[in-house]
Amino acid sequence: MPTSIKRPPLSGMMLHPVEEIERLGMKVEGSHTADLDQMRPYESVLLTAHGPYTDAGLRLNPAATDREFREHSIGVIEAYIDMTATFPDLTQINIHFGHVRRLEDDQTRGREGDYGLQVEAFQRIADFADARGKEIVLENSGATWSPVPAETPFDQVDWSRQSASFGIDPQEWVRICEEVDRPNVGLCLDTSHACTHAHRFPEEQRPDVLFSFLERPDLIRHVHWSDNYLYDVRGRTDSHEILGRGTEPIEFHRAVKGLDAIILLETACTVEELEEQLAFIDTL
Repeated sequence: MPTSIKRPPLSGMMLHPVEEIERLGMKVEGSHTADLDQMRPYESVLLTAHGPYTDAGLRLNPAATDREFREHSIGVIEAYIDMTATFPDLTQINIHFGHVRRLEDDQTRGREGDYGLQVEAFQRIADFADARGKEIVLENSGATWSPVPAETPFDQVDWSRQSASFGIDPQEWVRICEEVDRPNVGLCLDTSHACTHAHRFPEEQRPDVLFSFLERPDLIRHVHWSDNYLYDVRGRTDSHEILGRGTEPIEFHRAVKGLDAIILLETACTVEELEEQLAFIDTL
């Protein structure tokens, strides 16, 4: 049976005492690096979890053409999902896409990926999760700008020489979700990642690029919400800025607030900054 999800209160990262989370009327997303003992103190407020995307210093690649590394990557993700079965109120696990290519020297295995293998991997992971009553959501990837110098214009970057993941542009992000075609699979919109992709376009087009990530709200079941910088080079990085401090349009934030999705404030912040963001959301 498809996993049924009801919209909850806003969630925060696994950074603050449970009593502060409860005081603010929020929930928590389990960290991608947390083990069972680290997650258990948050059981009363734990609602979602961020699946792992690294292991032993390497980025996982469930789309890898290297079969052994692909199977290892899928296994690490499935083991994490299996751990979350301990928490029946934790209904949703966020998953990163694999990479098309990863050029960094320290990525010694699984450097290349294949589109079809990515779809198949997500189908396997989805079936594994569904057997445990869990939903998975596929997070749009960020564009990789490193080591492009800050002064290099967007239209002079040779993207064939950059590391790249699947699911960076909104069309592929949606298409892969549709091709996975499982009732317990949806999308996770990361607003900071979306901004890094928007920087690949002229300034005047960037707001429209951001809004293109909202064209299939029926598929968006989770949001990693933060701010970023749409018009200067800080937005090329995955800044996860405090809501209201960046330059993503107010209209975009207002649309995100209206999504029928589990929404996580994915900002590494103090309790006071959480309160600042809640106040900002109230103004939308």
